[in-house]
Amino acid sequence: MESRATTTPSSLQQKFLKRPDSLQLELLPIPENGPLSKFSQDNNELVHVGFRDVTYTIKEGFFKRRPRDLLRKVNGEFCAGELTAIMGPSGAGKSTLMNILAGYTTSGVTGKLLVNGEDRDESTFRKRSCYIMQNDNLQPLLTVHEAMTVAANLKLSAKYTHKEKQTRIKEILESINLWQNRKVKTFSLSGGQKKRLSIALELLKNPQVMFFDEPTSGLDSLTSKQCVMLLKQIASTGRTVICTIHQPSAMIFEMFDHLYAVSNGYCIYQGAVKGLLPYLEQSSLKCPPYHNPADYLLEVASGDYGDYTEMLSKKSENGLNNEWRNKQTNSLQFQSMEHIDKLMESGCITPVKAPPILFKKMTNGIDVKKRSWFCYRSQYPTSFCNQIYVLLKRTFLLISRDRTLTFSRITTHLGIAFFIGTLYYGIGEDASNVLNNFNFLFFTVMFLMLTAFNCVTTTFPSELPIITREHFNKWYSLKSYYLAITLADIPIQMVATLLYAVITYFLTMQPVEPFRIFSFLFMCILISLVAQSFGLFIGAIMDIKNGVIFGPFCFLPFTIFSGFFVQLNDSHPYMRWLFHISFLKYGLEGLVLSVLGYDRGKLPCNADYCHFVYPEKFLDQMDMEYAQYSTAVIFMLGLIAFIRIAAYFALSVQIKKRT
Repeated sequence: MESRATTTPSSLQQKFLKRPDSLQLELLPIPENGPLSKFSQDNNELVHVGFRDVTYTIKEGFFKRRPRDLLRKVNGEFCAGELTAIMGPSGAGKSTLMNILAGYTTSGVTGKLLVNGEDRDESTFRKRSCYIMQNDNLQPLLTVHEAMTVAANLKLSAKYTHKEKQTRIKEILESINLWQNRKVKTFSLSGGQKKRLSIALELLKNPQVMFFDEPTSGLDSLTSKQCVMLLKQIASTGRTVICTIHQPSAMIFEMFDHLYAVSNGYCIYQGAVKGLLPYLEQSSLKCPPYHNPADYLLEVASGDYGDYTEMLSKKSENGLNNEWRNKQTNSLQFQSMEHIDKLMESGCITPVKAPPILFKKMTNGIDVKKRSWFCYRSQYPTSFCNQIYVLLKRTFLLISRDRTLTFSRITTHLGIAFFIGTLYYGIGEDASNVLNNFNFLFFTVMFLMLTAFNCVTTTFPSELPIITREHFNKWYSLKSYYLAITLADIPIQMVATLLYAVITYFLTMQPVEPFRIFSFLFMCILISLVAQSFGLFIGAIMDIKNGVIFGPFCFLPFTIFSGFFVQLNDSHPYMRWLFHISFLKYGLEGLVLSVLGYDRGKLPCNADYCHFVYPEKFLDQMDMEYAQYSTAVIFMLGLIAFIRIAAYFALSVQIKKRT
């Protein structure tokens, strides 16, 4: 059996109480009877993450799908109150192990995942943990305080008042030294500030387990030290903090409490950081003087000194051997923190001396007294209705600040409307310009289709990394996000479409009859919503580059079957069915019928000869004599519903692939 399967609460408390006063830094003052003692006394608050015989297998090859193990029956336990580093060379399996422990990767995994020595329930564990990914996927147009407010409204249940949520936001931002930047938009933050904000967003729900993927990636050495120091402060409150790290400096390396080293899918060491070099020396692997121990570990794991992976994995019993866990003290990490403290005092790096990140126990359960506020209960902290409300507010705020989604779209529609209206001025009331009027209507279909499609295709894919992070960390359900993003963009698209349609309708002097005006405007809106739906679908399955290239194939092939270039009766009999599924045909028919159909009278002719004095003659030549406006509306509405449902399922598949 293991020498130390689980750290007991009493041992964790002794770990902190036995620390010499000279080593208790002011970076995180701990009250004698404060929240930390509550962590130590309440066993439910301590979450020890364990795993036994975990193997992860992938399939390689296109035709012959050969299995390959990235992890090979590894074992281990990461205890509450410890800052754990998972290290190893590229391809060793450290990120894979992190993803499995966080629940981010589930397929292809065998073995047991444990919490406090027992099989863990994934749903419960996900509520008590969070995963902060390598890239800081934040909404760039929100300020720090706005981002925290949105997160608080989604992650804290409705039983907490607005004042209580704002108090907690202020505590966290002060704790990580971001309060003075609360009005700064996230795209203006430095790399270290973005990393701290990512941590602050997840601290709102007071998670017991925190996973970090390469938290120092992209940061300079001083900011990296500050970031790791913050993680150590968080771990000292009794949380389980686990992170992957690639090649830390010697000072940062010494700040970790626990090291888990992997090589070629095996665990080659788990224990205290200070125990690493004595452990390697027993295998005749002596670190050269003045050499970074972290670099030396990576060199050994990479085979620079020979293949020691099998021997070291047997010595560590593939993670089961806990002999080196408490064998060495980790005092140098406090010297490192003292050195950082001196640097902060001298002004070399940004100080982090704010109040400690300690909170009273706050659950995300549903208050029985306020249960009537909710539409229904769910696995998320807040109700489905509240999620939609908060996400709608956030989306409207983002749209109002996004030049592409709002200002550029409206100005483009306005500019083109006046240009086309001037170009085709007065064509709607003269029989000699019926063909020009038809060209104007076809241009309207294509313009509304392309602009609505491109606006969504070029912006929606950039949201996917943010959706992935927030949805995985249980901020909201995918249904509520999709419904909010769909509803929020419709008003802007409708405003832009109506501006174009109204201006061009009256400048081209179409008939001023209420039902014709309404029919024309309504069909223009339907056309733009169809294109917007296609944009959502393409944006959900492709990135921006591929979406711009392949996206137009959604509707450009149907252009030839729109009735503008070739009429139905003139086409090959085997090709006529394509006209009946071409939404461009129905959109063009709807616009033509709205201005020329429904028994419109004889048109005035200002030329020597007008072939289409009677609109019915033109409709007959265009194979639209039997066309029905209601049929076009039903087809377009059905297509909008179908594509948007398909886009939701495509988004679900895309999110599952990423997780």
